[in-house]
Amino acid sequence: MQDYGIWTVITPIVTIILAILTRQVMLSLMLGILVGFTVIHDHNLLLGVQGTVDGIIDTFSSAGNTRTIVFMVMIGGIMRLVVVTGGVRALVQLLTNKTKLIKNRKSTQLLAIIITSLIFIESSINQLVAGASTKNLARQYGVAPEKMSYIIQTACVSVCSSAIINGWGAVIMGLIGVQISQGLIQGEPFDILITSIGYNLMAWLSIITILFYVFTNVSWGPMKKAEEKYQQNFIAGNISQLQSQDSEEEIIDHPNAHSSLNFFIPILSTVLMVPIALYITGDGDFSKGSGSTSVYWGVMFGTVVSFCWFVGRRLLNIDAFFKELFIGYANMLKISSIMILAFLMGNVSAELNTGAYIAEVTQGVMAPGFSIGFIFIISAIMSLATGTSWGTFAIMIPIGVQLGLSVGMPVEYMIGAAISGSIFGDMTSPISADAIVASMATDCEHIEHIRTQMPYALVTASVVLAIYLYLGFSY
Repeated sequence: MQDYGIWTVITPIVTIILAILTRQVMLSLMLGILVGFTVIHDHNLLLGVQGTVDGIIDTFSSAGNTRTIVFMVMIGGIMRLVVVTGGVRALVQLLTNKTKLIKNRKSTQLLAIIITSLIFIESSINQLVAGASTKNLARQYGVAPEKMSYIIQTACVSVCSSAIINGWGAVIMGLIGVQISQGLIQGEPFDILITSIGYNLMAWLSIITILFYVFTNVSWGPMKKAEEKYQQNFIAGNISQLQSQDSEEEIIDHPNAHSSLNFFIPILSTVLMVPIALYITGDGDFSKGSGSTSVYWGVMFGTVVSFCWFVGRRLLNIDAFFKELFIGYANMLKISSIMILAFLMGNVSAELNTGAYIAEVTQGVMAPGFSIGFIFIISAIMSLATGTSWGTFAIMIPIGVQLGLSVGMPVEYMIGAAISGSIFGDMTSPISADAIVASMATDCEHIEHIRTQMPYALVTASVVLAIYLYLGFSY
């Protein structure tokens, strides 16, 4: 692989800086990708433009990318259906007026945490369901979209990265298995992962942190300003414009509308199909199943069930069903476009060998006591730059294992630190797919989500680093 030197980190740096300064994520991604392809083509700008244009098409050459993008579009159709048939409104009424379970800001935020904790199979569905379930409640009780997107994404990434029977666990077990097959470590991948998850401190402390903010109602920094601005509009009655998506006139007039089953039937059929698909595509082994295939199966099955449910109950005729479905698809155009560019950015980073370069230039420059913290920091920088936790896993877990062996640190410490650093980028990078989905699920401006969430993640990461340094020097 060609060595691009310091140029390998220019692409993610340009993208992240532009995203923060301009608050235009698509523009930032496009310019960052252009810079990357220009570097790849020996700094030839014209070839860089050609590479960017061709790269967008080449993104679809990956079946996994294509399935994920199709999923994002199709889930928009299902979300549209549960809105226009009154499913979302009925769910809100069920939780507030009938069961009295949700009656204030605190319980609304706790509901979001509970939902994300229960749906740990796949992060995109996790966040989309949590967003759909709590979005109207958040508006009703005046919880800012920035706060909801922070809670939903942080809880989602923390839970998914700590679960074992999902795509995240399968990837990590596979990476551990490679180290075992090479004779570097001994044991069973599952057992090693179970112990390592205990040292995924970014996840555990993030969950504690969001619970603290929910129960104390404390906020600071950009999040506090965003919440204060939202509260001012809420008190002044200026939130109606935000409620237009789920307004009364959008809900169809039919006796079978306004039932919470119109929410639960499509959503649960989609969610429950994912583990079934994981089992089938893995030939009976969850760890071998394909995550992108499983969510694709899930959304296809959910669409079929939705058709049978809504048309069968005559809430919608066939023409109306597909009309609403396509409106939902169209609503996903922006998020899908960003997702395509995020995937292409990942491809560019891989071709530039960004992750390996960062690891290479920083390796072997610290005392053994710094080793755990070092793996955490490098994983965090890499995931922030590339926007991918899974790609960072693939590079940093093997490096962490080998570094741990060389300095005499338990490999479980090193694996946990690599996972923690990797999910930091999911929480802070403007090109993170999970961050993009969280913004969409809560109707939050994407850059505002990143801007308000990043300080919270940085504080948590600082505490995590301090603990890793303590573990390193006390071992």
